[in-house]
Amino acid sequence: MLIELEREIPKAVTDSLLGRLAFHPGITVWPLSLHGRKFLVVSGDESLVPPLVPGVDRGIVAVHHTAASGYFLVARESSIAPAQVAIGDTEIGQGRGLWCAAGPCALESVDDTVQTGLRLRVGGANALRVSLFKTRSSPYYFQGKGRAALADLAYIREATGLPVVTEVTDPRDVAAVAEVASCLHVDARNMSNHALLGELGIAGQPVLLMRGPCASIAEWLRAAEYIVTRGNTRIVLCARGVVGLDESAAYAPDVCAIQVIRKHTDLPVVYDPSHSTGHSAAVAPAALAACAFGADGLLIESCLHADRMYRPGDAAHMYPPGKLGALLAACATVSELGMRLTANDRADAAA
Repeated sequence: MLIELEREIPKAVTDSLLGRLAFHPGITVWPLSLHGRKFLVVSGDESLVPPLVPGVDRGIVAVHHTAASGYFLVARESSIAPAQVAIGDTEIGQGRGLWCAAGPCALESVDDTVQTGLRLRVGGANALRVSLFKTRSSPYYFQGKGRAALADLAYIREATGLPVVTEVTDPRDVAAVAEVASCLHVDARNMSNHALLGELGIAGQPVLLMRGPCASIAEWLRAAEYIVTRGNTRIVLCARGVVGLDESAAYAPDVCAIQVIRKHTDLPVVYDPSHSTGHSAAVAPAALAACAFGADGLLIESCLHADRMYRPGDAAHMYPPGKLGALLAACATVSELGMRLTANDRADAAA
């Protein structure tokens, strides 16, 4: 439940409401300010909350019940979630052109990553994706270099001139990584790591939130809501494939999710054609399909020297950096055509 307060509510009135609501051990309440609007976030059984009537109870504008959907702040109807989010100097979102972050999944060689980043920048990448922490499917696979490589990440950012999108897996690492990275990436396996999501909300850094491979659209939105309830609306959603019946591909590409989630939220949506397919030859077709469905950007795994990467690992779906420019140009054309067709459909529907 969210209790929306008057914008100029006196502190004494807010404190009185907090005391009135926090009377039961099954209720947790905290204040939240977002874009000039003030709320009390109520976590717990809504039936335990005493009746509150806007216009009667002092300072209350509205009571937003969330028991059914599990989210309100990220919903389009709330007019709170932003349609554009800046990562570095570039905004992602509808009307802002096609954004792209590319690079190796994990930091292995600093020199190879710098060379890759420079090549990708020439090809049109807006950001470099490279991580120090990895959630691998086996404890025996390379887990990333961790905190010990934060200085390397800062060097790579300066050497390439690209903002860095990097994964964080533990709430205890968020503050340290946020000092170096321009965007904090939540991997699909961590989409339901609520302690991590809450810490990302407090940090305030842009967050790239991947959809879990078995998560519904509603669960994905609720994960975003966890971040926003702690004060951070700078979220970019990333679709990356869902579990399918056919094991010949890593996942079943979920490009349709781009259109579906747009019905519910204004948050930018990007697509990962690398993890969703698992094969470098399938990256371009998946990227083009995502753009046809209206993706605001792409998250592409790419490495100049994929043959040197640790195995088992991500070498199989590394897209060649030298081909990125041509792919992004083709994707931009598809995006433009898709927007024209969508605009025509809307005009026909309104006629």
